Amino acid sequence: MINPFKEINWKPDGGELRKFAISLIIGFPIIAVVFFLVKWLKAGELPALKFFLMLGGIGVGAGLACLLIPFIARPLYYVWYGLAACIGIVVANVLFGVLFYGIFTPLGLFMRLIGRDALGLKSQQKASSYWMDGPPPPKASS
Repeated sequence: MINPFKEINWKPDGGELRKFAISLIIGFPIIAVVFFLVKWLKAGELPALKFFLMLGGIGVGAGLACLLIPFIARPLYYVWYGLAACIGIVVANVLFGVLFYGIFTPLGLFMRLIGRDALGLKSQQKASSYWMDGPPPPKASS
């Protein structure tokens, strides 16, 4: 299993923290606009702007605070990436579970119902050996 906590830079330098702050300044307003558009298209009328302006404003405010007061950035960076890693673990395991139980398990049950033995694991009572000869090795070219 992939450990996302190993991928996090636990000792970010100033440049990494600046990139983090800029991603907050740019990312949160983009997320707010996307949420606004989704709600607008879903409802068919313009939604109230208060929530979306607050969401964008929180991101811009946190990003500017991280840029202007660098010692604030490090704890926020740790919390943000720690939460992202936890969410990543949960989402990955849920997706793997859905993939396995939604695709592979029904496929295996269907193959068993139609009698397909792709791996040749059924017992063969009359066979003297389960050994299967492989293909001959290729001839060496000179």
